[in-house]
Formats: sequence, C-alpha cells, structure tokens
Amino acid sequence: MMKSICFLIGIAVITLFSCDKAPQLRLDGVPSSVTQHISDNCMCDPRIGLFRWDEQLLYVHWSIGPACNTVASYYDEAGNPVALTDDERQAFWEEKELVKMIWVCGE
Repeated sequence: MMKSICFLIGIAVITLFSCDKAPQLRLDGVPSSVTQHISDNCMCDPRIGLFRWDEQLLYVHWSIGPACNTVASYYDEAGNPVALTDDERQAFWEEKELVKMIWVCGE
C-alpha cells in the first residue's frame, strides 16, 4: 500500500514538472536596436525577421495589419539602421529571402 502511494505521488510530481512551459524567444545575437521593437501591443500584427537580400543580411521590423499605415524599419547585422530608397524597398520586398523569423507578436 505504501509503495502504491509513493508511486502515485512520484507520478504526480513528474507530471507537474514535465508540463510544457511557455516558449522563450531565442534572441541570442539579435541587436538591441532590433529587439527594442518587441512589445505586447499586437494591434498592427508586428513582426521581426532576418532576411537575405542584395548580398547582405537585414533585420526588418514591419506590420501586416490591414488597417495600419506603418513603415518598415531596416537594420544591418550589427543593428545599425539602414536607409533604403523607395526603389530599394520595393526591390527588397520582391526579392528577399527569409532566413529566420525572429518574433511575431502574439506567438
């Protein structure tokens, strides 16, 4: 009887501690100038991705909310802002290759 109780308590403890925790963001190596955009405000469905384009890697913070009129922010690998012309921005969105999604609000 005592073995059964100990066994049940052991199973209960293992079950409690094996529950999946909330996923942690993997932000190792992502510059703080990029991660500063991370917030709980998901109104415009913001996201951050790392893209390859024009022989360079760019971090991009943008929103896809249909009612939001926002401008994407572009950063180089070191986290320095990158200014793109209108033509370059259009070319970026047409030619980019996603390397990794860094963050999607609410996920």
